[in-house]
Amino acid sequence: MGCLAEINIHNWFCETGDIDMGLQIEQLKNRAKEYAKAYHEKEVKRSVHKGEMEEILRQAEWLMEQKFCFCDRWDMEPCSTVYEVSPFSWDTCPNGDPEWVYMLNRQEYLKKLLMAYWYTGQERYVEGMKQYILDWVRQNPKETFGSLMTRTIDTGIRCASWTPLLLHLLAMERIKEEELFEILESMEQQFLYLYQSYVPKYRQSNWGVLQTTSILQNAAWFGECFCLEEMKQIAEWAKDELLDQLESQIYGDGSHWEQSMMYHIEVLNSVTTMLVFRKRAGVVTPKRAEEILYGMYDYVMHAAGPDHLQIAQGDSDVTDIRDVMTRGAMLFEESAFKYAGYEEPDLESIWCFGMEQKEQYLKLKSKQPEILNGLYTESGNFYYRSGWEIDSNYTYLHNGPLGSSHGHSELTNICNYYKGKAFLTDSGRYSYIEGELRNRLKSPEAHNVSVIKGCPMGVPDGSWSYAYFADSLNNYCKTIEGIHYAEMPYVMQNKQKEPAYCCRRVMIFPEGIWLISDDLRMVGKQESTMYFHLAPEVIVKEQKEREVLLENEDVRLILGAEYPLEQRKEILSRIYNENEVHTVFQAKTNWENEGVCTAWMHPENAELKDTVIIQAEGKQVDASVMAKEVWISGKLSYVVIMRTHENYRGRKVFLYQNCGFYGKVVILKKTDEGFKVLRFRA
Repeated sequence: MGCLAEINIHNWFCETGDIDMGLQIEQLKNRAKEYAKAYHEKEVKRSVHKGEMEEILRQAEWLMEQKFCFCDRWDMEPCSTVYEVSPFSWDTCPNGDPEWVYMLNRQEYLKKLLMAYWYTGQERYVEGMKQYILDWVRQNPKETFGSLMTRTIDTGIRCASWTPLLLHLLAMERIKEEELFEILESMEQQFLYLYQSYVPKYRQSNWGVLQTTSILQNAAWFGECFCLEEMKQIAEWAKDELLDQLESQIYGDGSHWEQSMMYHIEVLNSVTTMLVFRKRAGVVTPKRAEEILYGMYDYVMHAAGPDHLQIAQGDSDVTDIRDVMTRGAMLFEESAFKYAGYEEPDLESIWCFGMEQKEQYLKLKSKQPEILNGLYTESGNFYYRSGWEIDSNYTYLHNGPLGSSHGHSELTNICNYYKGKAFLTDSGRYSYIEGELRNRLKSPEAHNVSVIKGCPMGVPDGSWSYAYFADSLNNYCKTIEGIHYAEMPYVMQNKQKEPAYCCRRVMIFPEGIWLISDDLRMVGKQESTMYFHLAPEVIVKEQKEREVLLENEDVRLILGAEYPLEQRKEILSRIYNENEVHTVFQAKTNWENEGVCTAWMHPENAELKDTVIIQAEGKQVDASVMAKEVWISGKLSYVVIMRTHENYRGRKVFLYQNCGFYGKVVILKKTDEGFKVLRFRA
């Protein structure tokens, strides 16, 4: 397919039944013009988000000079460094990371050239966009399929990015019929390649969804112009397979099984785009797909921090999710989604939905979500917040299955915000290149967890593999009067197959107080370490042996532990290919057979004090009971009692002062009349 002269003329004007292909092309042009009415240069010229158009023009000019910068919000493997590819080649790898090659061949950046044309009226941008597509087609005949340039996931993304570009080229009459058929013939061969290369694991992977959605959205618009006999069969297969993929990959609670917010949203974005294109083409998609998609949007809404940023769970970046929620609100006309999105649509959302949907969005009322907390038991992800305002407290807890190769060793991980500012954070992913840093960022030590020396919960042995991973057990959570309690247990073993057990108990108080207690069990003498990774903006204002005063802008929080806190610096990555230094604290302790490691975070006006709980009839409780008074502004507010073992001897009633209670996990809430017993665990 190296040049136009080599194309079989039959493929230009083949017949579908008794209908002449020339008529099909005319019909396609008319449909494209109807489609394009929802997208016009007036909207581009008055972009609602300051700076959007300036950045697009800058990148469009780079593209005209064969310079590339992959820094869009949902680029899977972004790279902010600008590389010039000269002489140009689709397999160029300027930074040694094959992911750069994959990004180059996805061609998601080409829409910037079309937007630049709309904004400036300079036709060179349109011609440049078209030539990039044609050059790829001519340099990548089917003989190259399976190469660095044509992995199946990238093939799906590339063809999906072509859909709107071809429609706009047709509507503007800026593409010749022979050029169109050259591209469509290539697209057919790429879809045949996807169909023939499909393997069972794709049903469980974001790779599969990015392939089937691409086939479906292109078949909806160009199906009548495809000449390949197998295309109708492939489109029917993709429709059935996509539904199977979504049913398999998305848990009933709306979370994606791969344990990575980045790839949850990649799937979400691709299905949304496919639905929009099929609706505009008048093609029906099974209602079940929309139901699953709604749950995925609801999950993203609850998972985001008060600053609208997603946690870098697994292989993820720290990314603003408001554009995603804007599209969710556009698709479902959901007021809660609009509350989590932008007041006015961003340019990317307008590119997806068009002007008509923008006007509907502006009329849609924004409404604060009714449910505060997102408890996703199937995936083991728990999100607690004090409110939906930007200065709210927020906690993320994780204890669930590993998921895919994008999962990290982060069982019992905790991240939090106090008054809208991040304090405990995730270390991110940085790169997929094999090496020590990749393994370290996947390891338990890169997360806010406890690790028994010689018996970690996960042992990464490659970019996409583990030598060992622990088994998470059933989580338990309960909320009483705005106080949240969670138990996150798992079991593991060391190289000698000796078993170990960990159960993290977390108490979250509405006043911005966190109490963490790790119950660790392993035969023999052991050493364990609790890790606390601070957001890069957090500075240490004051450090004592077992407590440190932290500050993020003007917000302060105290971190404390039962054992000395040691400070060090580590690498953190909020965006792929970028890293920065942040502060890590660790608290080491030694124990034999069983150990209880306790830590806390609280505002400056609060204080935690050890206290004593007595078993009824005068016997002092053993050391396995953790009991602390919580003082706020100089007044006793709560007494927290956590037992690690069942009480099987003596009285079942326990006493704090004259207040009797029963249970493994209890809070005594101070009232004017005395104490109110809140039992979180019997």
